[in-house]
Amino acid sequence: RQVAPWTYATCHRSLGKRETTTHFPLVSTSSNICYCFIDQAQQEINNHVEKQTKGKIVGLIQDLKLNTVMVLVSYTHFKAKWANPFHLFKTEVSFNFLVDKTTTVQVSMMHQIKQYYHLVDIELNCTVLQMDYIKNALALFVLPKAGNLEWVEAALSSKTLKKWNRLLQKGWVDLFIPKFSISATYDLGTTLQKMGMKDAFAENANFHGLTEDNGLKLSYASHKAVLHIGEEGTKDVAPHENGSLDQPEISPPHPTIRFDRTFLLMILEKSTRSILFLGKVVNPTEM
Repeated sequence: RQVAPWTYATCHRSLGKRETTTHFPLVSTSSNICYCFIDQAQQEINNHVEKQTKGKIVGLIQDLKLNTVMVLVSYTHFKAKWANPFHLFKTEVSFNFLVDKTTTVQVSMMHQIKQYYHLVDIELNCTVLQMDYIKNALALFVLPKAGNLEWVEAALSSKTLKKWNRLLQKGWVDLFIPKFSISATYDLGTTLQKMGMKDAFAENANFHGLTEDNGLKLSYASHKAVLHIGEEGTKDVAPHENGSLDQPEISPPHPTIRFDRTFLLMILEKSTRSILFLGKVVNPTEM
């Protein structure tokens, strides 16, 4: 699904024992596929996901079992440009990032002085900074004080997000934030069943809306998300120059926010504040 000029791509595909026509009204594709050979079925799904994400998600499905009856696969890939992109020449290629008390890595640290919505949450002892994408999306970066990460994570809720949204104020910030790519793959089976979706995994599952085959059940559900953060917002966009909004280098001191230790990241749809991504950056040098 594309909403110009940012892209939030999702896909769901089903795998049945026989050649089956599947239709999902809210997803990207439907197809007729013969899954007589499990390796070919696995490869076809992986090729489709890799193509749709332009190589960002590779090998999503691994080790399908011969007795697999049905697989639901979901992926998410977000791509957008910053409203205020960073200058490439201001990125420092060897900047210290504290992974833990004893581990420091060298990262590429982006830097600029801009006006951002930001706040210091005294109660949770963290700093929150909002970076807008072009049009209807934004990123919230949350930097807990050293040793306070678990407390902030535990406090994340719709109530906390509403409070931050109310308290964010715009002002000049001397910002340092690393370039990074993060990805995660989850087995959704346990989570979906805890949410009440138990029948789909049971022997009496009813998927007559998808296929006429009897005995079809969901045996495995996985989800993978990939996010790239760079000077333009993502790694795979062309350089863009926009220096007119920069604060002069010789100016009164501004608050400095350095994301040089573990921080949290949320991508939100701006009008509804719906969460598209939620993640934690521990080591920017690792995917």
